[in-house]
Amino acid sequence: MFTGIIQSIGTVESLQNDILKIRTVNNKFFNLEFGTSIAIDGCCLTLKDYEQDLLCFQVSDETLSRTSLKDSHCGYVNMELPLTMDSFLSGHLVQGHVDEVINLKTIEKLESELWNFTFSNASNKYLVDKGSITINGISLTVVEPDEDTFTVAIIEETFNRTNLKNLSVDDRVNVEYDIVIKYLEKLNYDN
Repeated sequence: MFTGIIQSIGTVESLQNDILKIRTVNNKFFNLEFGTSIAIDGCCLTLKDYEQDLLCFQVSDETLSRTSLKDSHCGYVNMELPLTMDSFLSGHLVQGHVDEVINLKTIEKLESELWNFTFSNASNKYLVDKGSITINGISLTVVEPDEDTFTVAIIEETFNRTNLKNLSVDDRVNVEYDIVIKYLEKLNYDN
C-alpha cells in the first residue's frame, strides 16, 4: 500500500528480458530487504536485487502488458516506498495496481508556476470531479472530467518532485483509479 507521495525520481537504466534496472541517488531505496515492494511509476514491483548502485526488479509479461513500463518511456520513473503504520497519509490510499494506460493530451503552463495536465482515454465511470486519481504513482485530484478526458492541476512542488516535468504531449502514463470508487462499483454490480 502506498500514498501517492513521490519520494524519489529514478532513471531507467535498462529493461532487458524481464529485468528492469533503475538508478536513484536517494539512500532510502538502498539496504532494503529483497522482496520489498516499491512503487515504480505507480506499479508495485518487488525488489529482486541490487547491482552496484542499481535497483533490480523482475517484471512479468502481465505487468509489461498493462503498464507504460514497456512503452517509449520518458526515461524517468517516480518512486515510493510502501506505507508504514507511522507514515503520514498525505495523498490517498494507492495499491500500486495499474488499472490502465492513458494518454497525456495537453500541458498548459499557467502563472505562478502552476500547470494543467489534461489526459484522455480514461474510464469515465471512475472519474469524479475533485476525486482522487493516481498518475504514474502520483496522488492527484481530478478536475472537470468530461467523457474520457480530465485535467489535473499541478503545483510547483509536485512538478519538481516527479517525472511530470519530463513528460511530453502524447506520452502514455499509468493510471490507478481510486479504490473507493472501484469498491462502490463492485457493490452496485453485485446488487
